[in-house]
Amino acid sequence: MVPAMMRFLVSGLFLLVCAASASAQTMPAQVKPGDRWVYDSVSGKRSLRVDSVSGDGTIDATVDAPGLSGLAMKYTQNWNVLMAPVLMLGNVRYQRYSPPVCLMPAPPWNAGQSWSCDSSWSDGTYSGTVHVVGKLESTEKISVPAGTFDALHVRLNVGGTEVDCWYAPQVASWAQCKSKLPDYNYTLTSYSVQ
Repeated sequence: MVPAMMRFLVSGLFLLVCAASASAQTMPAQVKPGDRWVYDSVSGKRSLRVDSVSGDGTIDATVDAPGLSGLAMKYTQNWNVLMAPVLMLGNVRYQRYSPPVCLMPAPPWNAGQSWSCDSSWSDGTYSGTVHVVGKLESTEKISVPAGTFDALHVRLNVGGTEVDCWYAPQVASWAQCKSKLPDYNYTLTSYSVQ
């Protein structure tokens, strides 16, 4: 059950985590209700849509992915995960994380910045901990079906899985993520930001 949780955690998280831009210091991009990102992956098309942003910055979103369509996700204002749906034994369960899964450090963000955290999760029946180690590597130009962007290369180890992602500030999301595990590979195909 933990591998299934980790696979969805990483895939869902990378749909919409903010990172640093080419400037020396960067704050998280502001998102608005209606913002949407669509990705291609080996398991099919995935999308994430922002439903609302509360006064404290908490982001409520909806994920559409094979087997997980129309389900809620919740993030901090920095796009660290508070709650995510996970398919376990044929049933969707909502895992809540405390503290939030730290896919990004506290802002402002700078190339060279490193961080780590342990986040406990529970779905009411099962529980566990995910360990995250990350580093904001450098700014690189990346071309994907949605366009060519200056993006920050972010290197992560999430629960033992190495993932390299490139965040494009212009679209306030990941342009691409790559890993040895096929489920953790995503490429931005389209986006709509308000």
